[in-house]
Amino acid sequence: MTLDLIFSAVLLVFSIYCFFFIGAADNGTATELGAAAWPRVILGLMIVLLAVGIVNMIRKKDGKLPVSAEGCKAFLHSKLLLGMVICAVTAIILPYIGFIPTSFLFLIAYGVLLGEKRPQMLVITGVVATLVLYIIFQGPLSIFLPRGFGFFRSFALTMESLIGMIPGL
Repeated sequence: MTLDLIFSAVLLVFSIYCFFFIGAADNGTATELGAAAWPRVILGLMIVLLAVGIVNMIRKKDGKLPVSAEGCKAFLHSKLLLGMVICAVTAIILPYIGFIPTSFLFLIAYGVLLGEKRPQMLVITGVVATLVLYIIFQGPLSIFLPRGFGFFRSFALTMESLIGMIPGL
């Protein structure tokens, strides 16, 4: 219960921050929805549902916060916290080393976190998933992916040219 409450509270605070951050960047007009309209709708719904969930957790404990020292200690030693740290580190390093190496490292780290012990399976899954994600984002979605700086930029450009040589892509 403590873990759920902590996770919900952190997610609620982050969602509220994102809601207002996206709103500040919205360039829609009165008659036209901007690019931030649908993410803000989804975030608004998520904020409401998280708040309702937190209130329900507190109600189940007769108005007392369901937080205990054991629950906090369990959270600090949980895979959930480690997964959140992995996601945060991924978001931080993405602009610096680019999408391809970041995605590959993220998939390997999360695979290890989920319990995969075979290194060859981690590498194969990381390469294939990164390739599929790259092709989807760069191809039909036409979304620019970060390339990184220095060596990583050169690496990304090389990989893009190699992927561009695949027939049909």
